[in-house]
Parts: sequence; C-alpha cells; structure tokens
Amino acid sequence: MKYPGGDEFFNTLISSCPILEDLVVKQILNDNLAIVTVRVPSLKRLVLNQEVKNVVKSIANGFVINTPALECMNIVDFSTGCNIVESDMPNIVKAKVDIFHPRTEQLLGSTTLAKYLHLCLPTSKNVSYPAGNIFNRLVHLRLCTCETEWINLLMRLLRNSPSLRVLEIEQVHYLRYYQPRPCWSEPSSIPECLTHNLETFKWEHYYGAEEEKEVAAFILRSSICLKKATIILHRSIVHDEKLEMNKELSLLPICSPICQLAFSG
Repeated sequence: MKYPGGDEFFNTLISSCPILEDLVVKQILNDNLAIVTVRVPSLKRLVLNQEVKNVVKSIANGFVINTPALECMNIVDFSTGCNIVESDMPNIVKAKVDIFHPRTEQLLGSTTLAKYLHLCLPTSKNVSYPAGNIFNRLVHLRLCTCETEWINLLMRLLRNSPSLRVLEIEQVHYLRYYQPRPCWSEPSSIPECLTHNLETFKWEHYYGAEEEKEVAAFILRSSICLKKATIILHRSIVHDEKLEMNKELSLLPICSPICQLAFSG
C-alpha cells in the first residue's frame, strides 16, 4: 500500500485516533513510508513489522514510538534504520524485539518492566545495552542465537533478571556462513536467577556447537531450582549424530535433584 503524502499522511492518520488501543503496521516492499511514527497515548498493543522493505541509503528510515500506555509490543525491523522511543512504558508486560540496527539501548531500556521478553539483536562486544537497568519483573526470557555475540547478551540478561523462571534459547534465523561464532568464557559468579528462581530451561534448534555445549552445561550445573530442561536438536542433524549428542547431554552434571531432562528432534 502507498499512502498519499507518505509519512505525513500516515502520521496524521494515526495521531487522529485518540482512543486507539490496537495497531498493526506491516510494511511491504516498495511502499512509501520511510519513518513510521506512532504517537498514541492510549495504545496498548503494537505490532510493527518492517521485515521486507526497500531501503534507499540516502533516505532516513526506521520508527519513532511514543506509547506510554503500551502493554504488548512486537517489533520486527530488518532495515538498518534508526529507532527512537520517546516515552517510558510503565505498563509493558510482553515485548518481542527483532531488529538489525545496532543502537538498541532506547528500545531495550523501554522494556525493563516487562514480564516476558523475546529478543533477537545484532549484538557485539560493545552491545548497545541500557547501562544500570535491572529487569526485576522479568520471569520469561526467549533469546535467539543467530548473531555472533548472543552469549554476551544472554549472560548480561541473566545477571540483570533476578526473578527469571523460564529461559528459552533458540535459533530463529539462518546462520550466515561468513559469520564467526562466539566463544564461551566462564563467568566469575553465578547469576542470582539461576541460584534462586529458574525452573524451566528449553533449547530449540540445538546444533551441538562447542559454545552451545558450554552454555547448556553451565545452566544445568548452576540452576539449583530447575524442574525441567528440554533440548530439541536441529532437524538437520542425522539420526546417529542425534543419538551421540543425546548421550553426551545426558552425562552433563545437573545441580537440581528434581530436574527432568528431556530430548527431542
């Protein structure tokens, strides 16, 4: 769809809905929106999908959000445009953030009060992470492993999420063949959520790479309250390899005496 007047028309349309609570914006290839601006004080649920977009390098693109009443947010943005959050979100409960832009501190900072968080970020050793923020309410974290420094982000989130009860790790997107994989470094201390609260651990599309083995082993041997751990092997792994990997995983030390370890795939 192309809007008459592009950004200006869209922004006027959205801002003219003073009691709007639900908004879904899905951009298509070659539409004429560059910066999607959502300034709606009443909005409670937002889906913003820029998964397919024709990006012209000389033209700014991205999104601006000002939604102080927001409760649920789902943002997928595969452009490299800017993202700006103009307001706090004190009512946020559930947030999914899947973006390519490396500047993520504003967006992540707006989700610190969420209970459920699903993240896939272009992380690096200098990841744009909101300094000093603690995810005190976070009980369910889902994290994608497709980017190089995902372990760095995982460990920071574990350290800053003391109430976490459910941890899911998955590979949502295809790995790029030229992309280096992360290295595991044993942390100097065990995150509080592992010693006090984590009950459920699930890993989907597990490949058995060395760094994956190290992370899985660390979580299993450190999670005192763990009740169930499920590891689902990637469908591309052949049968004999799956048997060997299941055997290897079953021999890992498990701290919790009540933990049930299950395999699938």
